[in-house]
Amino acid sequence: MREKAYRGLVSAAIAGVAVVTAPGAARAADVLMQRNDVARSGVNSGETTLTPAKVSPETFGRLWNVYADSHIIAQPLYVSKLAVDTSGNPATPPMQGTFNTLIVSTMHNTVYAYDADNENRLPDGKTKPLWATWLGPPRAGGGDIDQYAINDPEWGITSTPVIDPQKTTIWVLAWHTVNNTDVYKLHKLRLKDGKELAAAQVGGPPPDPHKPCDYPDGFNPCKQKQRPGLLLLNGAVYVAFGGDNNRGNVVAFDADTLQQKAFWSSTPSGKSGGIWQSGHGLAADSAGNVYLMTGNGTFDAAAANFGDSFVKLHLENGKLAVKDYFTPCNEKLLDGIDLDLGSAGPVLLPNSDRLIGGGKQGIIYVVSRANMGKFQAGTSPVAMDCKNANIPQQIQACLPGVEDGKADYGNIHSAPIYFKAVDKERVYVWGELNRLRAFQFQGGKFTNDAPKQSAFKQPDGMPGGMLGVSSNGKKNGIVWAIVPLNGDANKFRGVTGIVVAVDAQDVSKQLWTSELAGTRDRLGLFSSFVPPTIAGGKVFVATHGDAEPLAQYSAQNRPKQMAANHYVTVYGLLSQATPKPVINQDSDDTTVVKAATTALTLDPSKCVTADGGTRDCTAALSAAAGAPAFQALVVPAAFNFAGCKLLRVTTASKPGAIHDTTGVGWYAADSTAGSLSADEGRLVAHSKLKQVGTAQFKNGGGQALLHEFAGVANCPAGGGATVDKLFKPYMQFDNAPQGLFHNWDRSGNYRISQAAPAFDRSGEVLAP
Repeated sequence: MREKAYRGLVSAAIAGVAVVTAPGAARAADVLMQRNDVARSGVNSGETTLTPAKVSPETFGRLWNVYADSHIIAQPLYVSKLAVDTSGNPATPPMQGTFNTLIVSTMHNTVYAYDADNENRLPDGKTKPLWATWLGPPRAGGGDIDQYAINDPEWGITSTPVIDPQKTTIWVLAWHTVNNTDVYKLHKLRLKDGKELAAAQVGGPPPDPHKPCDYPDGFNPCKQKQRPGLLLLNGAVYVAFGGDNNRGNVVAFDADTLQQKAFWSSTPSGKSGGIWQSGHGLAADSAGNVYLMTGNGTFDAAAANFGDSFVKLHLENGKLAVKDYFTPCNEKLLDGIDLDLGSAGPVLLPNSDRLIGGGKQGIIYVVSRANMGKFQAGTSPVAMDCKNANIPQQIQACLPGVEDGKADYGNIHSAPIYFKAVDKERVYVWGELNRLRAFQFQGGKFTNDAPKQSAFKQPDGMPGGMLGVSSNGKKNGIVWAIVPLNGDANKFRGVTGIVVAVDAQDVSKQLWTSELAGTRDRLGLFSSFVPPTIAGGKVFVATHGDAEPLAQYSAQNRPKQMAANHYVTVYGLLSQATPKPVINQDSDDTTVVKAATTALTLDPSKCVTADGGTRDCTAALSAAAGAPAFQALVVPAAFNFAGCKLLRVTTASKPGAIHDTTGVGWYAADSTAGSLSADEGRLVAHSKLKQVGTAQFKNGGGQALLHEFAGVANCPAGGGATVDKLFKPYMQFDNAPQGLFHNWDRSGNYRISQAAPAFDRSGEVLAP
């Protein structure tokens, strides 16, 4: 497909034609927020399909990629049995049905809903979404916020959105540039169709219009980064901010009205103390308390400055009150040598008052939520081994080492995961310079410091492994990890990733990696800090794109070559009828000779009732035209085709290709006011082709078989306009082991419009 329809799916106002997809069949626990739940456990204990016995290179691998418009640093979300109905959102193509749905948010500020059970490839290789909503221009990348240009060219949705338990609404925080000024906006979207219901600018308008980046309490929408996953709790949405040399902030919004309810600064009279947590969301308990971890910054509890601390907040009387905290005894050391405590987030343990968390020193702290311990200075407050007697336990979970000739401390960027299997309780962590480590845990404490370790070890450098666990209750536990494969993903672009699966009861037992089957399962570029999403018998892994040169950049030297394609990779059981890859290539197997519109006589009563108040008129069109339809014609029940035209298209094909082909397929889309609908082209089987003559190709090209196809074009679009029809054929071949070959007409997309209702290329294609 020469003309790109993909961006048009985001904002198109489409007339006339609907596409209805069959409901998904899989059943799974939902993943409605970062790390699965408000405790940020990272565990999906409702996974009944994936078991250690089934996950191997012979039975498990890449099913397909879900393509998007920019790189992805928000965790994909999964909504089972979502009733999609876009009839109430004129800005997205018509779609109705019930789907297991994958939600993907990008740095271009686009939110996509995809069918999680089917590939749905468009002819240009992209993916047809159920709906897609663009929230507005993202902030441009630059050396002021991104020293190594890791996230160039744009910063948009930088955190994982949150969906309500009723699965009706999704809240998304996006970074925008509006009138040359950087702002953050919280967006509220309807989940069934992507329609934006409300939006609010964080902080409101700046107090001084001449200083658009200067807000009270150190809030700076031009420099601060919003990385922690959003939290929905008791009718409020919590958004946290950090960023290099910026204060940490938490802002609470009314989930319904998006009115700002409270604002909290981690260091109101100090410096830094950012809340970034490597994208890990703020955690919460059933009493409405919110837990977070801060980075390097001023610590002075008497002045309410909480750098390098665990903090417990509660929303009350329009304020976020600090109810308790814990600060390590060597916080001065941590602050002085950039060992952020808050490089990962807190995890609340089930059926316990414990929370655990660790940071760049590689230590995991076990903290009582009922009495967090506050701060007790150690005898040597700048010692690496300063002991905290005021908490239940601390353990050096990741071992220090040397990288590039300098000391490195086994930084933790993916928060640890607690999982209770049939045999034991364990805590898993994968820090820099280390392998995946599994510690035994019992009675609210670690019971040993000699953990089992994974066979695989990633290269030195950031950020270690991003973790998730799947299980069926306590059984069939699998630890999934996404790890850099060929370099430091903090300093280099072009770092590829690897997905690793190990047995949760024995992490030294490797089940599968994305590198064991050669190119078949290969991931692509590593997306830092994004954990895997495991649901519905599949594993969804965000990427930074397909490929880039491995290179280091700087604030002045920005990358010129970037990934061509961005996507989420979908892994699952290969026995689930893994679709063959589609191999698109230009060819002279078939080409369009002529096309013309005539009067359309189509009796709507001949159409078949379909889902969601629609009718499928594809067979009725074929019968009325006496030729196979090249488009799937599914329309609203009240649509009567008044003013539409019948479009007859003639193709010329090589006899040898026709003999071997599965059929002639089509790209077909409606276009109005510069926007395109989703692809509605269909494959016409070899046995259904209608031959209308023979001819000779020009320049000794041999015999040509002429076939006729039918479509609908030039339907009224309102205001006197009509809907153009874009189309293009391909020959499909199924019998190659490499995949499905789509041999496309070498010409660009053909267009029929009210101004150009016909064309004839016979003189170009055929001999006289």
